Amino acid sequence: MNLSDHAILVADDLSDQERTLLELTATPAATLLGAVSMILRTTLFGEDPAVWVDMWQARPDLARVEWMDGPELPAVVAHLAAKDYDGTIEGVPGLRLTSCDDTSAKMHWLGAATPVELHLTRQLS
Repeated sequence: MNLSDHAILVADDLSDQERTLLELTATPAATLLGAVSMILRTTLFGEDPAVWVDMWQARPDLARVEWMDGPELPAVVAHLAAKDYDGTIEGVPGLRLTSCDDTSAKMHWLGAATPVELHLTRQLS
């Protein structure tokens, strides 16, 4: 990387283009994906690691996580869902289960002004 590249922004304020890009990328779905990745960073690559993992925001109110092999979907859902153990919250605060089967699950997150859907999919090789 050439640090003398004149395209590198050094101003103390955001440019108009940066503000526009942040409006598109710094969304509630992106915030949810950050929380999900913090919880799953060891789960998906533990004893039975996933072959690959992909996370993306399809819309500001829809996030998706897919992986191949690795942990079974119900175990991942149980790990992510908010739980209250005598006043200690575990999982992603505000994340609720909507539906779940062997290969896909839908959850919704109440941690933003507008609820965010989370779709989880486990692919099999």
